Amino acid sequence: MRTARSVVSTLGLSSALLSAVAGVVAPISIPLVTLGVGALLVACDDENDPKTWVKRLDDPAQRANAIKRLTQFYEDGMTKANNDAATPEIKTLLDTIVEPLTKTYTAGGLDEKTRIDLMKFLAETHDPRTQPAIAKVLKDFDMGKNDDETRTACESINAMSKAGVKLDQTVIDELWNVFARFQISKATSERLYHAVQDAVLQVKDASYAEKAIDKLKGTVPPNPSVDVQKDQLMWWQLTSVRILSELRYTKGVKALVTALLTPSKTSTLGATIQFALLKMAKDAEPELIKCLNGGGGDPQYTEAIKLWGDDKSWVGVTAEVLAVIGRAPGRDAMLAALPTVTDDTSRTELAQALTQMPGDPRCEPAFLDAYKKLTWDSSDTLLGQLKPRIALAQQSAKFYDPKLVAWLLKEMKGAPDYSAKIIQIEAESKLMTVDMQDDVAAALANLKKETPADGFAKVQQMFDATSEPVLKCKADLSCYLGVLDQPIPSVPPTAYYKQVKAAWMAVEFGSANADATRAELLKRVDKIKNTGARIAVCEAIDELAPKGDPAGADTLEKIVAADVKSGDKEVVAGDNTVAQVAWRLRVRGQ
Repeated sequence: MRTARSVVSTLGLSSALLSAVAGVVAPISIPLVTLGVGALLVACDDENDPKTWVKRLDDPAQRANAIKRLTQFYEDGMTKANNDAATPEIKTLLDTIVEPLTKTYTAGGLDEKTRIDLMKFLAETHDPRTQPAIAKVLKDFDMGKNDDETRTACESINAMSKAGVKLDQTVIDELWNVFARFQISKATSERLYHAVQDAVLQVKDASYAEKAIDKLKGTVPPNPSVDVQKDQLMWWQLTSVRILSELRYTKGVKALVTALLTPSKTSTLGATIQFALLKMAKDAEPELIKCLNGGGGDPQYTEAIKLWGDDKSWVGVTAEVLAVIGRAPGRDAMLAALPTVTDDTSRTELAQALTQMPGDPRCEPAFLDAYKKLTWDSSDTLLGQLKPRIALAQQSAKFYDPKLVAWLLKEMKGAPDYSAKIIQIEAESKLMTVDMQDDVAAALANLKKETPADGFAKVQQMFDATSEPVLKCKADLSCYLGVLDQPIPSVPPTAYYKQVKAAWMAVEFGSANADATRAELLKRVDKIKNTGARIAVCEAIDELAPKGDPAGADTLEKIVAADVKSGDKEVVAGDNTVAQVAWRLRVRGQ
């Protein structure tokens, strides 16, 4: 049998320690030495190995430090990987730590700071395996108590959904529950409610559709309080409209139309509902025509209309959406309704809507007849202070008919003040051909006598900008298209009217070969960044496509998508018309 000295020497201990052992310890047995070797191996766990710290998650005394150390491994690794989570090293690390940390979060029992920090880490990974923890955060949502965790969880859901990750149904359901309980009137963090809303709209699961309809039916009294406006209208109902719009849920059309016709909801929800119904035009149009005819016997529509009392604004609200959709059935319904209305609001709104409809020989005469029935003192509750005749004079340019210049010049003489005449000059400038330019210039010279100098300068600049291409190009379509290729200077602010005029002339001189002209205009939309000029070109494209153009719609939608991706907020802000025209081109062919 070996002595203590021989055994310890085998282990490689120092000579000093060897002497101490030899002086105290009697000969020992092999089993005792074997236990000593095992103890030394435990003490040598690698502190730089994530697996070491994963084991310590099971020890309550070491758990908080283990969580902190594991998240530090990730942060250090991402720094070395230039924040590229797709590197093999980061993937391997996440395979080791994500699931244990997720289980640690869902088990609970963490102090507040550790819990918040852990959720922040899990959310930042955008790893599908974190979903049980995210579901727990959402289920435990208590406004004002776990806001930071809820925000980071929703931001992670948004990112995973965009990346195409299949979300667990539990996460989808709990996300809706957070949205349904959330009250924007009590929110202290703008970032929080944006995170919740963005996640719900990004996920837009099919299960949300009927729930969104229920939210949209929420009662909003007349003159609602600020909190009701925030929670009911601006949060639950507006977001629900957007969900139905994103899903294109045609079973929700009736609820959308009913909300549109409800006076307490119209002003807040109207524009968003319009776009939602445009996406579902084929199903929405018959319902809107019912409403134009007093509800068509549908009890939901008739009850909503009754809420307006003697105010006939609901006719204009309905006509406006039909105009946004811009299809022949809606046009025909408005032509039939216009002669029957007796109030100025309905008459004005229906006439305005006709200018946005597919071209038809009946539209312009009906428009002019409605104008004649109005006076300079007529009013329209939807227009506010703008007088109906002035509004119609402005909208008349959208008929793209230069013969209307003579009519506008005649009406201009009877206009009550210079502000009305300025609007007529703008319409005349858009419509005029070269042989009419002198007449409009003379009317402008007369207008100068009664217009304040500071107000007249901008009108003169606008007229000069529209005159330049007319005098240069006359009746040459290719010349006008060339004007659209020219850069637009930043000063004067009316410089873009040169391109606006070119777009108008492209319709007037290119309608005989509409498909070819439209194709030329579509080539130029992406290059024109000025909002006013781009809108004019898109409206010209719309006018030249009375039967729709799915390929043109594809082109415009790609432009909008590219603009969003570019991050140019100014260009994106002006793309509403581009997107709307794209949908009009698509739905007209249905």
